[in-house]
Amino acid sequence: MVTRKLLTATAVGLSVGLLAQHATGADTPVVRKAPVAAEFTVDAELFRNEIADYVRELDRQMRTTVNEELRRELALKVIANNELRTKS
Repeated sequence: MVTRKLLTATAVGLSVGLLAQHATGADTPVVRKAPVAAEFTVDAELFRNEIADYVRELDRQMRTTVNEELRRELALKVIANNELRTKS
């Protein structure tokens, strides 16, 4: 009796699952295409110059930032060193 109930529930579950799978397979898939990319023509010399200018500016900004951070750190070390001298 227990086996029959289990088999019935299993059979019903399988059939419902297969029917649901079949129903979802009947939907037509929507195909989406990527938009057509526009083609650009860029002068190679201009491109190289722009990249070189960008790299120079980035280098300048990085040097400035590193110098400022080093000055701050050195100032803190000098202050700490002075405090140690005054305490001893």
